[in-house]
Amino acid sequence: MVENRFLIAGSILSADLLNLERDVGEALEKGVDIIHFDVMDYHFVPNMTFGPAFLKALRDKFPSAVFDVHLMVSPVSENIVDDYINAGASWISFHPEACIHTQRMLAHIKERGVKSGLVLNPSTPPTMLKYLWNVLDFVLVMTVNPGFGGQKIIPLTLEKVKDIAAMALGFEHQIMIEVDGGVKASNIKEIATCGANVFVVGSAFFGVENKEQALTAFRAALS
Repeated sequence: MVENRFLIAGSILSADLLNLERDVGEALEKGVDIIHFDVMDYHFVPNMTFGPAFLKALRDKFPSAVFDVHLMVSPVSENIVDDYINAGASWISFHPEACIHTQRMLAHIKERGVKSGLVLNPSTPPTMLKYLWNVLDFVLVMTVNPGFGGQKIIPLTLEKVKDIAAMALGFEHQIMIEVDGGVKASNIKEIATCGANVFVVGSAFFGVENKEQALTAFRAALS
């Protein structure tokens, strides 16, 4: 089964990188539930972003915030995972293509007291999830190809969200389904109807002047 509460995660990939403290503070003040922290290494995706030191600096400023760390790195190692956990990660997810021992890594994350998640690219099938339910807290479905913000949703990925929701229901497993890529006020209701309950918003939130109005529009669409 899937949790019913809808959560909004603001992706700092779309924030003002020279003013992250300001933008994260404003997002939390306006009512964003989660701060989504994209980690890229120039290997798994053709871009490079935030190391553990960035996360540690934000954690020190915002001790009660929920930081959702999405690792787009290769390979995923316990050292990398532990660095982000020690820096203040609340959730950590990674791509199975970048990890040899997926089950063991998910179990390690849970043992460290952090929510564990697996990320599925648009072309990654969800069949492996049936063997991982006991070490999973959430599944992050990429509705665009990872690496850059501002992309449009790939429509068929919403069918995957439906499939995962049905699988979780069939296995009677409590799990969150997170969606990342192209989420807007105009499509968030459709995505929720497919079974998602955590929504990563980037340019549709950080890229607009009136963030409170944007967040209100998301909430209204989900009500």
